[in-house]
Amino acid sequence: MPDVVPAKGGEVKHEQVSLFGDGTRVHHVGMVVKSIQAAATAMGVPNIEVVHDPIQKVRVAFVDVQGVCIEFIEPAAPDSPVNNSLAKGIKLAHICYSVPDIDAAAASAKAKGLMQIAKPAPATAFGDRRIAWFFSANLGLFELVENALKV
Repeated sequence: MPDVVPAKGGEVKHEQVSLFGDGTRVHHVGMVVKSIQAAATAMGVPNIEVVHDPIQKVRVAFVDVQGVCIEFIEPAAPDSPVNNSLAKGIKLAHICYSVPDIDAAAASAKAKGLMQIAKPAPATAFGDRRIAWFFSANLGLFELVENALKV
C-alpha cells in the first residue's frame, strides 16, 4: 500500500472502526505509575482520591487532563499485573471504553479477533460495575467498563 501525503493544510482521513459495538465511548487511558501520589503531585494535584481494587491488585486514581480522563495505576501487591509494565518501563497501559452491554461488546470484540484475557468482574473504582480485558497483538490492551451496574 503506497503512502498518502495529505494536501497542504489537510489531514489524513480517519477510518471508522467499531470493535465493541454501538454506544461505545472512550472512558479513560490507563497509565502505570510507581506512585500515584508522586504522579498526581507532579501534575499539580497534591490531594487525589485513591481507590484500592483488591481483585485487580492495584490502586487507581483519576485525573482529567484537558478533557481526557487518565487513570493512574499503581501496583498494590507483589503479584500485581502491572508490575511487569513498570519493570519494562511501559507507562501507557490501556485504553478503556464504556459500553452499554459488556457481554455484547465482548462478543463483538471476539468476533473481530481480540482475545479476552479476563471475564467480566466487578471493579471497585467503578462502583462495582463490571470490567473485562481484551488483548490484540497488533493493537495492545483494552479495558471495557459497563455503563450501568447490572442487578
